[in-house]
Amino acid sequence: MHPRALTAFALVAALGTHASACTGIIPGATPHDVRYDAEALEHDRCDPTPVDPSIYGAGIITRVEPYYHFVMVGPNGGESHLAGAQLELRPSPGLTGEMLERGLMCHAAQVMLGHAPAAPSEPYAFADGWVKIEVKSGHGAFIVSLSAEDPTRAREVLGRALAFEGSNPTVPVAR
Repeated sequence: MHPRALTAFALVAALGTHASACTGIIPGATPHDVRYDAEALEHDRCDPTPVDPSIYGAGIITRVEPYYHFVMVGPNGGESHLAGAQLELRPSPGLTGEMLERGLMCHAAQVMLGHAPAAPSEPYAFADGWVKIEVKSGHGAFIVSLSAEDPTRAREVLGRALAFEGSNPTVPVAR
């Protein structure tokens, strides 16, 4: 064998030996635990008492619409994917968008941990997973975007939001 070929063969063999020594399962690593995240959020950012239901109840919802994420799929355009629901909430005096977002996130953590009850059809929380919550202020209302991690959960969030809004007989349902 030519000396250069022998050197290259030895190098590949040595790298192959070291590369195989680096593969495998990391001891102590476990699948991501959403309850751990909920406990951390509740501990770090939330009061120990349940969140006041007046900030997330069906009575302040004025509109529910599907919420879409747009994804570029190539040089010629993109696709829209259902992500969940977008709610328009009537603001309460003194409540800021940041306070509302924190309250909704704390409520979701408390529901997930069993520290607070969820209202029937409530779209803000799952007992076994997160609903991503983003709040923006606009046109005299709060716009709350609720998105889920997969298409099945996104449809569930939208269905729950529509049912939750429909549980409020004082506000007409706008589609």
